Order: sequence, then structure tokens, then C-alpha cells
Amino acid sequence: MDQQAIMQQVAAVALQTVEKAVDNELERMENMNEDDYARLRRQRLEHMKEQALEKEQWRRNDHGTLQVITDQKEFFDACKKSKRCIILFYRTGNKWCDVLTDHFRALASRHMEAKFMKVDAENSPFLVERLNVWMMPTIICTKEGKVHRQFNGLSEIDPSGKFETASLEFALHNSEMLDDTPMVDQIMSRMNASDDDDDEEY
Repeated sequence: MDQQAIMQQVAAVALQTVEKAVDNELERMENMNEDDYARLRRQRLEHMKEQALEKEQWRRNDHGTLQVITDQKEFFDACKKSKRCIILFYRTGNKWCDVLTDHFRALASRHMEAKFMKVDAENSPFLVERLNVWMMPTIICTKEGKVHRQFNGLSEIDPSGKFETASLEFALHNSEMLDDTPMVDQIMSRMNASDDDDDEEY
């Protein structure tokens, strides 16, 4: 069996699985009574309340902005208060650190679910040693107060340094630090629209 036939077979199985899941969900909804709908509404309202409380907690913890950390106590306090923290270790005068700072500001305003911070490596020798920061810039990602992911330099994002904020967003999303990728989605939409325009010319 050639590769194309295998891919078609995999696609067919995937489609059957999706169709079965949709059929099951439709059947479940058809069999719901008023009590089921009332319970579903209560669950949705409860979920919305939880989301609103979480967003308020994020605002109180300075999510939505790029916070400059000045000492190690402030660093550890911030990591304890926020489930997900994305920290840029930088050195003044390093152009790639300046580039990432701009990207961090843009992402912080779009992604309230994570706390964005920056730490001057030269003024934080304890943190640099404890977190094994040896290259500038370095991005440390923490979850529940523990290091979850570390990017040393730009090689895993774009070694040239000439990348859009969406590239960093994509890398952080793949590292389970961001919930979604609105910037990536915008670029993909523009590309798809451009492809559609090219098709219309023929």
C-alpha cells in the first residue's frame, strides 16, 4: 500500500471517529429533558463565574503587562501567585534582549492567562545561578512555581532574531504556557486570503 493510500485510510478512520462523536452528542442532546437543560445551564453559569473570578485574580496579580522584577523576593512571590509565568532574563545593551522585550509587551497585553516578567541578569546573580541562566536572552517558563521550560537564546524560536511576535506566541503555546494563538491565527487568515486571491486570478 502506497503512502497516499495509507493517508487516505487514516483520514477515513479519523472522519468516522469524528462523525461517531458528533452522532453520540446529537443523540445525547435529543434525549435531554428540562432537568438536563437546567443542569447544563447551571454548569455553564458556574464555569463563567469561575472564569470571571480567575480573570479578576489575574488583574490583581498584574497580568496583562510586562512587569520588571527588581529582586529575588519579588520574583518568587510573583511565581507563587501566578500559575504560569514567562520570564525574560536580559542584559542592558543586548539588542536581542530589546527585541524580545517588545515581543513580551505585545504578548502580555494579549494573553492574560500568563504573567510576563523581565529580570536584569546582571543585577540578579542568585537567580541566574539557581536557574542556570548562561545565555542572553533566556526565557524561563514556570508552572505552579516550578520551571517547566527554558529557551536559551533564540535558536529554538528563530536564530536570525527577525521574527514576528506570533512566532514566539506559537513556541510558548506549544510549551503549554499560552491557551491559544490569536496572532498566529491572524497571520494564517491573511495567508489563506492571499491564496484565495491568487486562485481567483487564474
